[in-house]
Amino acid sequence: MNIALYLGAAAMGALERWQETSANNIASSSSPGFRKREVEFSMQGAGAMPSGAAKGNATQAAQFPSSHLAVNFKPGQFVGTGRDLDVAIRGEGFFELQTADGNRAYTRSGSFYTNNDRTLVDAQGNQVLGEGGAPIQLLPEGGSLSIATDGTMSQGGRSIGKLTIQRFDNQQALIPLAGGLFAPNGQSPQSVEQPTLMQGSLETSNVQPVEEMVNLVQISRAYEAAKKVIQASDDSMDKTIKAIT
Repeated sequence: MNIALYLGAAAMGALERWQETSANNIASSSSPGFRKREVEFSMQGAGAMPSGAAKGNATQAAQFPSSHLAVNFKPGQFVGTGRDLDVAIRGEGFFELQTADGNRAYTRSGSFYTNNDRTLVDAQGNQVLGEGGAPIQLLPEGGSLSIATDGTMSQGGRSIGKLTIQRFDNQQALIPLAGGLFAPNGQSPQSVEQPTLMQGSLETSNVQPVEEMVNLVQISRAYEAAKKVIQASDDSMDKTIKAIT
């Protein structure tokens, strides 16, 4: 087995995944509440290989680079918008949504709207759920909307529902979905008993675009280095084959 070829190919595969992740981070950096994706690198065991000792059949463990996708849940910054249907969560937790297929999803983005029947939805049309898992519907006649820090919503002096904030014991087990959403992946959410919400504000993404651009430059250089390792190994193998034929 040509170890250099396998090492180079494994490294290039991991770098391609990092590049895709950084590009996605940049594309989503302006999305409220988006959580940065990160690629974590490690060495993975791949059996044993000859140690190169002059005598004996000594071997040593073979390891190859591998990558793992993780989510950075560090909070973003808070910006005031003055819009009644913009809500930010200060502290832990997620807004709970019901998607078009009836499943539950969770997000940090509190940029909400109303559909034709005045039901509260997110930018993708998913229903925002309140206490008891019920959708929240605004009054048809309209009126000034107020959202208290604990999520209680009132319109025209009448209570219309309460936003509930959910948390998970293992956030890294959540499955990232499109639009900054997360699937629970079999976990049961737990309600945050005393959330702190801010009406008229949004939480920005926690992506630093300049940092991601620097990452892309580093990825390009590392990719070229791995490519040269493969080319050098291929040239060496070609010379060896020609010498013995």
